[in-house]
Amino acid sequence: MNRLKFGRQAPRYAERVWIDPDQCKRYIEAADLSRRLGTGVRQLSGRVVETWPSDLEKSLCKHPKLTYCLRHWQEGKSWDEAGGLEFMLEGITTSPTGYLDEMCTKEDIVTRFESLDSIWADVKARGSLPPRNELKPGNFREIGGILVHIGPDGEPLFSGAGCHRFAMALMLEKRFPAQLGIIHKSALAKLPLLRRAESRES
Repeated sequence: MNRLKFGRQAPRYAERVWIDPDQCKRYIEAADLSRRLGTGVRQLSGRVVETWPSDLEKSLCKHPKLTYCLRHWQEGKSWDEAGGLEFMLEGITTSPTGYLDEMCTKEDIVTRFESLDSIWADVKARGSLPPRNELKPGNFREIGGILVHIGPDGEPLFSGAGCHRFAMALMLEKRFPAQLGIIHKSALAKLPLLRRAESRES
C-alpha cells in the first residue's frame, strides 16, 4: 500500500534506518501510541501518518527505564541503586500475568541485568551497535531492533521498544541501526538519508 501511495522509495515494514542519537530528544510511550492507533507499536512499523501525536511526546529524561540504565552504566551505580531492580519488581507485581519481559522473579531480573552488562561490554569493545542480521542471521530486515519513530521534518523519537540497547546507543554517541516505527508524511523526503549507515557529514 505504501508503494502504491508514495512510490518505489516508500517506507517498508521493519526496514532499517540509521539514527543520530544526539538528534533524539523525546519519546512516545508505546502503550499510549498503541491506544491511539489501535495496534502494537512494532506492528505500526512503516505506517505513514499525516496527523502527528505531538501531545504524546515526552522528554527522554522522564523515561524510567532509560534513566536507570544510564545511572548504572554512566554513573557506576548498581542496578539496585540505580532503581532498576525496584522498577522491574513493581512491573512484575502490577502485570496481569505476573510476568514482565518474560521475567517473574527477582532471580530472573538479576540474571537479565547480568546479561545486559555482558552485552554492554561487548558493544563498548566493538564501538557500535550491530544491525539485527549480524546478531541473528536471517533476521527479517531490522525487526526486533530499537524502534524509532520519525516525526515531522525527520525528527527521530524513541518508541520505548529496545530501551536497554537505546541507552547503549546514547552512550556510544554514534549513528545506530533502528527499526522504523511510524513516520510523518513530511519526513518521507528524509528517508534516503536515514537509510544510509554513514553520518550526515560523510
